[in-house]
Amino acid sequence: MYDVHMGEHEFFDDSGENELPPREELAVWLSEFMAASADAENRYRAHYCAMLVEKLYEEFGVEGFCEMMMAMDKKAGWISDIILESSDLDDILFKKHGVYDKHALAKARASTSMDELNGKIWKLRRRYAKAIVDEIVVSTAAKDAEGEEGEEE
Repeated sequence: MYDVHMGEHEFFDDSGENELPPREELAVWLSEFMAASADAENRYRAHYCAMLVEKLYEEFGVEGFCEMMMAMDKKAGWISDIILESSDLDDILFKKHGVYDKHALAKARASTSMDELNGKIWKLRRRYAKAIVDEIVVSTAAKDAEGEEGEEE
C-alpha cells in the first residue's frame, strides 16, 4: 500500500507490480511533495535574507539599511518610508509612563493600533497617488508650455 512518507524512488518503484497507485494517492503524494518543496524554498529565502541583513548591519550599521532600502525601492519600483522607529516608542513610553520595554516594537507590530495605522496608510496611499499624478501632469504641462514660449522668441 502507499505510504504518504515514502520517497519518490520508493513511490515509483513498482517492485514487480505493474499497477500505479490510485489517482487519489498520486494526488496526495504530489501535493505533499510540492508543499514540502515550497516550504523548503520559503525557509531558504528567509534564512538567506536574515543572513544578508546581519552581514549588512555588521558592515555598515543602520546607515547600510538606509542604502539597502533605497536600492530596494529603485529595483522594485517602490517609494517606501519608515513609519515608526523603536526610539519613537521608547521615548513615549519613558516620558508618559517612566518605563522601558525592550519588546515594545514587537508588541507594537501586534497591536490593533498598528493594524489601524496600516489600514489608514493603505487608504491614503491611493488618495495621494492620485494627487501626486495630478501634480506631475500639471508640472509637466507647465514645463512644456515654458519650452514652447522660449522657442517662439
